[in-house]
Amino acid sequence: MKSDNKQPFEINSNNYSFLEFIANKGKPMVLSTGLSNLSEIDKAVRTIEKTGNQQLVILHCVAIYPPEDKQVNLRNINTLSRLYPYPIGFSDHSLGTSIPLASVACGACLVEKHFTLDKEMFGWDHKVSANEDEMLILATESKRIFQAMGSSRIQQVENDDRIESFRRSIVAARKINEGEVFQEDMLDFKRPGRGLPPDALQFVLGKPTKRDLEYDELLEISDF
Repeated sequence: MKSDNKQPFEINSNNYSFLEFIANKGKPMVLSTGLSNLSEIDKAVRTIEKTGNQQLVILHCVAIYPPEDKQVNLRNINTLSRLYPYPIGFSDHSLGTSIPLASVACGACLVEKHFTLDKEMFGWDHKVSANEDEMLILATESKRIFQAMGSSRIQQVENDDRIESFRRSIVAARKINEGEVFQEDMLDFKRPGRGLPPDALQFVLGKPTKRDLEYDELLEISDF
C-alpha cells in the first residue's frame, strides 16, 4: 500500500517485520486486529512502539465477510481502549450501516468500510460493501452520533425559559375561598414552573389560604 505524508499505512497485526519496517518510516499507522488474538495484538503494538513511532490507530476487526451480529463483539472497542493509549476504531464487514454506526457510540474514532458502486459486481467483498447511499448515511449519521455522545459529566443544558416552561407549579384544583385549609385534593401540579414547586406541597398543606383562589391559579408564598 502506497502512502504519502498525509495517508496512514494500514497493516494486519502479525506481520511483525513489516510492522517494524513501516513504523520506522515515522508515518501514521492504522493497525487492523482481524484474525488476531490478544497476544498477537499486544506484540504488534510493542513492535511499533519500540521504533519510537506512536502515531497509531488500532482497529477492532472481525475478518468474516459478513460476520453474524453476535460475532462482531463491539465491546472489544472498549477493551482495546482500556489496554492501549491510542485511538481505537472499527474495521467493519457487516451488512448495512447499523453496526458501524453503533461502533461510533462505543467509542470508535475511525470506521473503515468497504465501498462499491454495485453490490452485484463480481468479487467476494462487494456484497458487504457500502454503496453510495449507505456511505452517505454512515458519514453523516456517525457525525451526529459523535456529537450526541457529548460529555460524561451530568449537567443541565436547558436554559431557564425551557426549564420554566416544562416544570410544574402548585395550582388550585378548584375555586378555593379565603380561610379554607389547604388539603391535598384541593391542589394540583401544572405547567409552567413559575410558582411554587411541587416539593413545596408539604409546607402548604394544613395552612389556611389568605385570599380567594380561582381554578388553575398559581399559589404564591403569600397565599398561606
